[in-house]
Amino acid sequence: MIAAIERSVKEGLILAFAMPRGSGKTAICRMAVLWAASWGLSYYVYLIGANEPAALKNLEAVKGWMRALHPYVDDFPEISCAVVKLGKIAQRAAGQLQNGQPTDIVWETNRIVLPRVQAPPNLPKCDQRPDGMAASSQVVIAVSGLTGEGIRGSLFADSITGALRRPDLILLDDPQTDESAKSLQQNADREELIAGAVLGLANPDRPSAVVMPCTVIRRGDMVDRILDRKRNPTWRGIRTAFFKSMPTDKAAWEAYEAEYREALGQDVPDRARLNRYYREHRAELDKGAEVSWIQRKTWEVSGVQHGMHLFFQKRSTFFAEYQNDPQEERSPHSVLTAAIVMSKAAGLPCGTMPLNCEHVAAYCDVHGRVLYWLVSAWSQNFGGGVIDYGTWPRQNRAYFSQESAPVVLEDIYPGLVDDARITAGLQAVADVLLARKFTREDGAEFKIGKLLFDAKWGEKNALVKAFCRRHPAYPEIVFPAQGLGIGASSKPFNEYRPEHGARIGEHWRIPPAVKGDRWVTIDTNWWKSIAASRLAMAIGTPGGWQLFGRDPQEHELFADHCIAEEPVETTAKGRTVDEWKWKPGRPDNHWWDCLVGSAVAGSMLGVPMAGGKVRKAIADPMQRPSAADVARGGK
Repeated sequence: MIAAIERSVKEGLILAFAMPRGSGKTAICRMAVLWAASWGLSYYVYLIGANEPAALKNLEAVKGWMRALHPYVDDFPEISCAVVKLGKIAQRAAGQLQNGQPTDIVWETNRIVLPRVQAPPNLPKCDQRPDGMAASSQVVIAVSGLTGEGIRGSLFADSITGALRRPDLILLDDPQTDESAKSLQQNADREELIAGAVLGLANPDRPSAVVMPCTVIRRGDMVDRILDRKRNPTWRGIRTAFFKSMPTDKAAWEAYEAEYREALGQDVPDRARLNRYYREHRAELDKGAEVSWIQRKTWEVSGVQHGMHLFFQKRSTFFAEYQNDPQEERSPHSVLTAAIVMSKAAGLPCGTMPLNCEHVAAYCDVHGRVLYWLVSAWSQNFGGGVIDYGTWPRQNRAYFSQESAPVVLEDIYPGLVDDARITAGLQAVADVLLARKFTREDGAEFKIGKLLFDAKWGEKNALVKAFCRRHPAYPEIVFPAQGLGIGASSKPFNEYRPEHGARIGEHWRIPPAVKGDRWVTIDTNWWKSIAASRLAMAIGTPGGWQLFGRDPQEHELFADHCIAEEPVETTAKGRTVDEWKWKPGRPDNHWWDCLVGSAVAGSMLGVPMAGGKVRKAIADPMQRPSAADVARGGK
């Protein structure tokens, strides 16, 4: 890593260097700042931390080394003398002189400017500037947290020449936190900040060095994305691992792990016993193993032993933070990962139906800022998949959350109250989707046969139902829907007593009219399990679902919506059900809801599950309620 930083500074490389947790990234970053500034190899060094406190702590360390690290003080008196003379009183910087001339030293909380001083008389001419000043004169060192406001537009004006400087060495010290790595939105925001604000700090007319020592925390986090050279070709991403190769004698290590847990599980851990065991069996235990840092250990005998202890503590953390190769995360009952979802891009153009599909359905998830919609195509064995999806209003960013969406309903309907904005948005979605013709691979054209609108949203429930009820395509095409998680302790739809005017389908139910309103209630737990299993099927498997397009990265945000929830196996009253729960942080799941809802819309069109049939209505559920129905409240 040290060699990579030196090469980057001298050649202007953009480098992401992943190292195992605890490998001294921060210390090396701080020393790199000191090295580049003291030799005058960079005239503006910018050190960025994961957050503001971390960044300020880094600068304090560099200041302390300049003032009191004795080998440094001896080697660089042209810097340390001026720093020591300040006596830890930053206000003295403004009046500091050398031979009657101001040194222009700056000693602030988040920025320092090294003193403008004459080179020491014994300094070789090759290490001096042409004007006789020390090479480090007026070198700037600034720090900021990645999300700080000061990261943008950092310019420095030379007090003598007036020339404006931009950073020519940017160091990002492990610029993510455990919290940010868990958040889909924070990962996207930080990646965008680095691509825009950070790389934008550099001079446009000369190459600047950008180095990011980092550690992967989980698959798909910001660091994992930047290290992917296909996704981020600007970066030269390098992954290093604790183990260059893992031990190969699995049986020997299984026996050691049993000894490990017994020795360390005592009230007073017996580390000496464990080390004795390791020494006695070292030949077979070390077989095939190669570590990148052989001296790395605490109380253990070797780096191999230490590394395997890290492995035993938590395997998922070990592969992510020590091997920089995180494994796919899934719950015991989960079948979906983001990579699996994105891999379902089967190559058809957007809006094109697979050849075996005969029905088109759609669903719209309703919110106050953005409406999410999805269109799907279905075959007779309930295969098919997503042929288009999007938002209203349309967004100008590939990755966003509902809360961070750059364009919202209020932007395109200014001056309208909430209900009027949402109604206008619902009308726009219905107009656009119902007017479209979708072409099958053989050239046949189809239109949407069923468009469901989410009517479960709190106080807007009545608003959405009213919009659907008044739409000219109601109830044949446009229809309201409400999701209901039928848990293990709940009564499943197939056990409901038949009612006049009701319809019970494949885990969905249209109850009798209530005050003129009809809607479909969806067993979301059952349908989400179906959606997850169908998406997990390999492309080409009968009944499997696929996505449009060829580029998996095109569906990154969609995939994140699809894995925002996970199933939890729950048993009650003799029934076992996968109950779908939001993951920590409640990430956006809106297109996931749309996919599930559009599948239900396909079922309502008569598409059967493989080996199953859609149940017929007890009475025609698509017939508009009569005056008598309304009078008796649909009963």
